Amino acid sequence: MKLNWNKRKKSEAASKIFRSGVYSAAVTALVLVLVILLNLIVRTVPTKYTEFDLSEAGLYTLSGSSKDIAHALTQDVTIYYLAETGSEDAIITKLLDRYASESSHIKWETKDPAVYPTFAAQYGVQSAENGSLVLVSGEKSAVLAASDLYDYDYSDYYTTGSYSVTFGGENKLTAAIYRITSGEELHAYYTTNHGEQRLTDTLTDALEGQNLSVSPLDLLTDTIPDDCDLLIINDPTSDFASDGLVDEISQLQTYLENGGRVLLTTNGYDETPNLDAVMAQFGLAREAGLVVEGDSSHALYGYPYSLFPDYGTTDESTALDGVNRSTHVMLSVAQGITVTETDGVTAESLLNTSEDAYSKLNFDTSSTTDKENGDTDGPFSLAVWARKDDTGAEVIWIGCPNMDNEQLYQSIPGNLTFLQGCAASMVGQDILIDTKALEASPITIPASTATTLGLVFVFVLPAVVLIAGAVVVLVRRRK
Repeated sequence: MKLNWNKRKKSEAASKIFRSGVYSAAVTALVLVLVILLNLIVRTVPTKYTEFDLSEAGLYTLSGSSKDIAHALTQDVTIYYLAETGSEDAIITKLLDRYASESSHIKWETKDPAVYPTFAAQYGVQSAENGSLVLVSGEKSAVLAASDLYDYDYSDYYTTGSYSVTFGGENKLTAAIYRITSGEELHAYYTTNHGEQRLTDTLTDALEGQNLSVSPLDLLTDTIPDDCDLLIINDPTSDFASDGLVDEISQLQTYLENGGRVLLTTNGYDETPNLDAVMAQFGLAREAGLVVEGDSSHALYGYPYSLFPDYGTTDESTALDGVNRSTHVMLSVAQGITVTETDGVTAESLLNTSEDAYSKLNFDTSSTTDKENGDTDGPFSLAVWARKDDTGAEVIWIGCPNMDNEQLYQSIPGNLTFLQGCAASMVGQDILIDTKALEASPITIPASTATTLGLVFVFVLPAVVLIAGAVVVLVRRRK
């Protein structure tokens, strides 16, 4: 009898253990299924909602202009990332994910050059390097070489042994998307043969990113082309000819009468009366002298000729629409531009000095920057937009010869954005391609902190897990 009772007890215990095991297995299987389903659901959600950019430089975050262009797309864009399997750049792939999550018209896929050796050839690239991007939209395509996605600065290499790497892939990718989807390419020409400053590579790249091709133009041997959407005259040191074998001023007049657009920068040392006469038709003229800023908060410390102007308030001009007005622009040795109310002309100031500014007439002979008798009181306009209402001709006159300066862009990026905004607005563009290049700053951890973290992750955490496991086992055995 006792034997049967023991057997029954053992059988019940075994049955209980079996049912507990089945229940635990079922719960475990259910949890695994739920985890897998949750993972599949999360993977279908756009990465902008599931991943967060914690990098200081914002390497994985799209700028406002990139998002605007992605949202405005009405045609499909496919991006092919040429990378060997297993060697993909995480920065590039995450960036492409961000673009795809912003627009259903953007898709991307990886093409391994080893598997598809002739893939890039159909887009005019015979030997695309590993890491390059090929963008295709309809019949149009663009290729971004891998070396163009990162910028390397070796200027300090021979003194410090180090160099900096900045990621410029986003602005180049956005510019390429804009180029292949925004219709016909626009054309900007910059004049030569008058001592003009050559446009910097940085400004040229920014304009080309706006789908503006940039080419030189010598009016002594050529005429203004019919496809000229914007004529740039960058700080001429000699005047445009108005008589003789070539009448450059007549060409300029005709161009403007047909609705042309001119972006002009000048300096206060060289006189260009013929060119000034054309600007006078828009009610614009130079203020004699060079502007000195009397308000120290509107000038570079110790350099009152280096001005930090305020942005103007515009109603008609769109030159400042895409410009970040919280960033400074700097104009050195600048002249004021006066605006006279003129029938049939609409004019607005884009950059203004403070009321404490004054124009120094004898700047080339005076030994002081202090205000003297004869100096003209401010405030002054330093950049002005004007439009003729009957023809639609537009001009922007900037009374500064060195806004376009490579070294200045390093510390005052607002100069580039301002010039880019002026050019884009004059050709009818309402989106400004961000020109940012992002530097991934290394994370520096002190040696003591690194040692502590190493001990924690190598010894402390594993020990805690083992102890916790042992406690769980002992508790279960006692039950």
